[in-house]
Amino acid sequence: MFGLRPDGGARYRGGMQRARNTVTAADVGKRVSFQYELPNGFVSEAVGRLEAFDDQANTYLVRRKDGTVTRVPALGVRFGKVIPG
Repeated sequence: MFGLRPDGGARYRGGMQRARNTVTAADVGKRVSFQYELPNGFVSEAVGRLEAFDDQANTYLVRRKDGTVTRVPALGVRFGKVIPG
């Protein structure tokens, strides 16, 4: 929500930012970072190599540094980006 300051400028009043996800299925094999919402409302993060994108489940599969694979639901992604390097 935005309001106007007395000098005519805009000011931010809070609220959630719009989701930004720049990761696509074409980024398989690259290092990525996601912040996403879980079904119970909590927020989680996943950082690692993008192993695959499951079209049927609309889910990213991310292999973390410890070797585990995390499923990240595309509809729950708040922020997603490819990490250089």
